[in-house]
Amino acid sequence: MTNNETDKFYMNEVLLLAAKGKYTVQPNPMVGALIVKDNKIIGSGYHRKPGTPHAEQVAIKKAGRKSKDATLYINLEPCCHYGRTPPCSDLIIESKISRVVISSLDPNPLVNGKSVKQLRKYGIKVKTGVLKRESLELNKGFFSKFINKRPHVTAKFGVSLDGKISLSNGTSKWITSPDSRKDVQEERASRSLIFTSSKTVLRDNPQMTIRDSILIDKIIKQPDIAIIDRNLRIPINSKIFNDKSRLVYIFTSRKQSSKKFRSNVILVKTSSDNNKINIKECLRFLAKQDINSVLLESGSNLMSSFLREKLVDELILYFSPRMLGSSAISFSGIQDIEKLSKKIKFSISDMITINQDLKLTLESKYV
Repeated sequence: MTNNETDKFYMNEVLLLAAKGKYTVQPNPMVGALIVKDNKIIGSGYHRKPGTPHAEQVAIKKAGRKSKDATLYINLEPCCHYGRTPPCSDLIIESKISRVVISSLDPNPLVNGKSVKQLRKYGIKVKTGVLKRESLELNKGFFSKFINKRPHVTAKFGVSLDGKISLSNGTSKWITSPDSRKDVQEERASRSLIFTSSKTVLRDNPQMTIRDSILIDKIIKQPDIAIIDRNLRIPINSKIFNDKSRLVYIFTSRKQSSKKFRSNVILVKTSSDNNKINIKECLRFLAKQDINSVLLESGSNLMSSFLREKLVDELILYFSPRMLGSSAISFSGIQDIEKLSKKIKFSISDMITINQDLKLTLESKYV
């Protein structure tokens, strides 16, 4: 293999390692590391959860003295500042690693490009950009928080073949199969927070929790919740408040409330326009709380607001091979597109069958 092919091979292994932290590293990014010498892996590691050693720290510890003159492969630029752990760039220099291959620079201004500069200053060869696209995809929420100043947003719906989420009377249980609903549990488990509306909570009184026993063993805690409730209509005994381990953010236009919510509930006074809460303001607030990724689970009204504001980065549709008819409620809530030039565009990124259902994953094409 050529040097480029070798670097891609090992970086692919790094990305597979990094993905092991999928359910536990939030709000940190998923990071994997390999130390290679004479075409042999002599150290490997990945970041498991906040407060634990970083991937390169684990790999260097395993490699020990063999790290000298070896190559370190890592999907995200090493940190060069003190956080919960000491700077990894200092450790790399001390270990006498001679070459570092990095997939993507860290978007955090505390790090961005600074580690690369430091390593090169000490004579270490640094190569960047290997499998960069794959690296950005792996940590798209982490990058969105710094670059877009908001979390990455995925909207999820179970729909009929004609794109409906419920009958006109609101009946929606169940359109999709039990297997599709089980798959939703995995989507929830890999997100920082579930975003919904007071209308959804009042109608269904959902828990919006991960109930799959295998996933429960993998996650650190249930994803947090954000609810748009402009007039604070949600009863304090709603099921969504039951789990005290998760934070519940309620975005409201009320200055205060006479309701006595539990200690894990945070009321956030948010501006509104035309009797609608400013969603961009909500997402900016969540980014400041270290929320990287949001799963939107709501009705068509809130979905239409997200679409109008161009805030849906990814769309997951679970299609059931059934039709509900023209009077049923559409998932998008969009009604006033009069020209094809104004159509909302997505591209298909993945498609799989789940039992008799079809899971379609799409990426936004707003630009």
